[in-house]
Amino acid sequence: MKSFKFFLIFIFSLFLISKAETKTNNDDWSKVIHSGMNKSVNFHAWGGSSNINNYIKWVSKKVESKYNITLNHIKIKDTAQAVKKVLYEKISGKNENGSIDIIWINGENFSSMLSSNLLYDKNWIFKLPNSKLINLSESSSLMYDFGVYNEGREMPWGLSQLIFFFDSEKLLKPPKNVFQFKKYILDNKGRITFPQPPDFVGTSFLKQVLSELTENKSILQEKFNFKRHSFILAKLWEWLDDVTPNLWKRGKFYPKNYLSMSQLLGDDEIDISMAFNVSFPSNEVIKGNLPKSTKSYVPDIGSLSNVHYLTIPYNSSNPSAAKLVINFMISPEAQLRKNLQSVWGDPTVLNYKKLPKKWKNKFEKLSKGPATISFKDLDKKLAEPHPSWVKEIEKQWMKRYGTIN
Repeated sequence: MKSFKFFLIFIFSLFLISKAETKTNNDDWSKVIHSGMNKSVNFHAWGGSSNINNYIKWVSKKVESKYNITLNHIKIKDTAQAVKKVLYEKISGKNENGSIDIIWINGENFSSMLSSNLLYDKNWIFKLPNSKLINLSESSSLMYDFGVYNEGREMPWGLSQLIFFFDSEKLLKPPKNVFQFKKYILDNKGRITFPQPPDFVGTSFLKQVLSELTENKSILQEKFNFKRHSFILAKLWEWLDDVTPNLWKRGKFYPKNYLSMSQLLGDDEIDISMAFNVSFPSNEVIKGNLPKSTKSYVPDIGSLSNVHYLTIPYNSSNPSAAKLVINFMISPEAQLRKNLQSVWGDPTVLNYKKLPKKWKNKFEKLSKGPATISFKDLDKKLAEPHPSWVKEIEKQWMKRYGTIN
């Protein structure tokens, strides 16, 4: 009987702790709202696309309505401009009241800010309420910006993902992993190719193969060291040694990019094409460049994804207001609109499994047409290897298989 009482006390204690934590989290966010309302936020983002600019205008109207925040879109040609501005402010000692509150960023620009200590606090992204709808576990590909762990200093905003597409009237069952791909190439000589590295999509295909062949994928997040990692790359070269003579044009020539490759698919010279733009096949069908029977897919294990992010500089004038804006920009409402082909067509970073049923249904309705991959399937993602692997892969591929088109 005593043990049962202790059990009840234990359960009740857990309930009180959970309730206290929830109250603390709610109180913390209430403070952010109170501190961030009625402020101005300077958002430095690339301004070279009218549809993206229009989307940011829509966001500005929403946050003005919700929080009376004035969102100023500072249109820039290169994100490096914003990074340099924050750096110059740090050099001049302007450690508070900086001129930038949010930057649209990824890759080398983020890495540069991280190494120069130009970013807002660690793990701030986890404190935004809508972050619970994104897979932000330490192993998630969304937490690695071109292979560099982001320390919770930038919020995933959108992504690009490697996809494959084919004519479903001519190919009934496409290969869904590297082993099936290899068998398909050997059984169907001359019907498969990929863009010639160092083309981005071509190199991405090699990284996809490498990722699938590597059991311990965490090793690909390490900075490449020839002595320590050459045995990993050996698996890729073995796979390519077997398939290269059986590729399109016997592996002597390669399409220059994914556009050329798609044209080969349209001309029935190859059976499968690829792109890093998930909307590309559907758009090509609409244009009449690919047949209506075109379908897209990602491998069973998932595919490489590149993420673009929103970050806050260390000296932001209004970090609380910036958090309110970013929290809205990752909301189901904002992510759904951004995903619309007619608005932007940028795939969402939200996790299908974490969404309420109402929003799951709305995102699923976006998956229209045979060439569009479902939101659920796009949830299968692989992290990019550390950037240092790219240079080695491209150098060795050119040495082993490269040719001049």
